[in-house]
Amino acid sequence: MTLAMAWLEWNGTVYWSQYSRSAFEPRSAVTSLIEGIWQLLPGSAHFILRSRIFMNYEPTEMCRGMIVVCGKRMARLPAPPDEILRRMRLKIDAIEVDALTVSRTSRSRGHSSSSAFSLPELDRSIECWLLSREGRLLVCAINTSGRNRTQHAEMNLLQLWWMREKRPLPAGSRLITTLEPCPMCAGAIWECIERTDDFCVQYVSPDPGTVVNKSVLKRSALLEQCKNLDQGVFFQDSNFKEF
Repeated sequence: MTLAMAWLEWNGTVYWSQYSRSAFEPRSAVTSLIEGIWQLLPGSAHFILRSRIFMNYEPTEMCRGMIVVCGKRMARLPAPPDEILRRMRLKIDAIEVDALTVSRTSRSRGHSSSSAFSLPELDRSIECWLLSREGRLLVCAINTSGRNRTQHAEMNLLQLWWMREKRPLPAGSRLITTLEPCPMCAGAIWECIERTDDFCVQYVSPDPGTVVNKSVLKRSALLEQCKNLDQGVFFQDSNFKEF
């Protein structure tokens, strides 16, 4: 089986990632590449990711959504060109970014330090929650995309859930977010759901931008706006599930 790879070239340097994705996992070669570049080079990531991203596999909705939000263009090739492969193998002007560990252990409200909220980059207050069929809180997260554009609240939540549970978002559960999911988050949610016919995504405020129209959830029956839900707690504290 061919290992999934993603790569791009910018200013003479090849940035590349390879990843063997498990079913329902909120990560792929493409997302590892984009997230890793933002983590490694936050000051240059915006410019680097305007380069065309290549991959040797059919991109998932999660891959497509992250490229829409954090990248620019993509193309599928059977494999990297021989010269690119040689540079990857010999590490000549080539940087593998998928080995970079992106810690999300401080992304949930229950595990965040107070100093994290004082950073000027984190001024967009967006939160999301995953609730069980019975209304029990399973996991929650906040937006931390000031320095890494991939770390929206929903993406942080999905990573936390996978890190702790190693399983899809359970049937009958619902994800509530204070802002309508962008194409990146929508694609990741879509790929991580156990059953698309038994899941619900609710949001409080619509996204005023036009890019949200490219969201896979816009084409599904999973998404609904709940104007009567105020930002805050939607569950009983006694039902909080501590991991």
